Amino acid sequence: MAKPTLYYALFSPPARACMITAKLIGLDIDLKPVDFSQKEHLSEEFLKLNPQHQIPVFVDTDGEAYIDSHAIICFMVGKYGKDDKLYPKDLKQRAHVDHRLHYENGVLFQVIKDIVARNIYGGEAEFNPKTLIQCENAYGFLEAFLTKGQYVVGNDMTLADISINTTLVTLNLLLPVNAEKYPLTVAWMERMKSLPDYDEVNIKGAEALCNRIRGVMSATKN
Repeated sequence: MAKPTLYYALFSPPARACMITAKLIGLDIDLKPVDFSQKEHLSEEFLKLNPQHQIPVFVDTDGEAYIDSHAIICFMVGKYGKDDKLYPKDLKQRAHVDHRLHYENGVLFQVIKDIVARNIYGGEAEFNPKTLIQCENAYGFLEAFLTKGQYVVGNDMTLADISINTTLVTLNLLLPVNAEKYPLTVAWMERMKSLPDYDEVNIKGAEALCNRIRGVMSATKN
């Protein structure tokens, strides 16, 4: 029987969230890299899978394609997870996990998108003051979530922690989390280092994206 396939690029926090989730639930997947420098994400083959030409894309064993990391990781756990700890079936708990996933997508990840838009494609050589305010707001919200437990929803790790962490380790390399202002967040980041392939996948991918951003910013200055 064919394995599910994940189309990914290591620099992508959402793709890394899918890779780590698969590891956590013991799901064996085929990893298919998408080379953006060669515009593979704009190829006819890839656009059939995802007209939005974004990664990750998860193709299940029946050929059905799923897009958006949040939808993918929830689907993975629902279909292939041995239990529901990462994505609880209890509606109250699930609503809180869903909220944190929306926070990651609509607040935290938007800081990275803003940096990419301004500093890679917008020709800005320094971080924009608006970006810095956006980032501080995102960090402040996360710190508030962590006042209620060891993880972003209580005392058990969920998919929300995985999704937020892959984005935050990336952002932290560019705009470090202040340990004095956000001690709970810094402590949580330490706990999340227990994730599988943390250095090989999460840190390596985060460094790749940050090196790209800093490289373009440096070239713009010169």
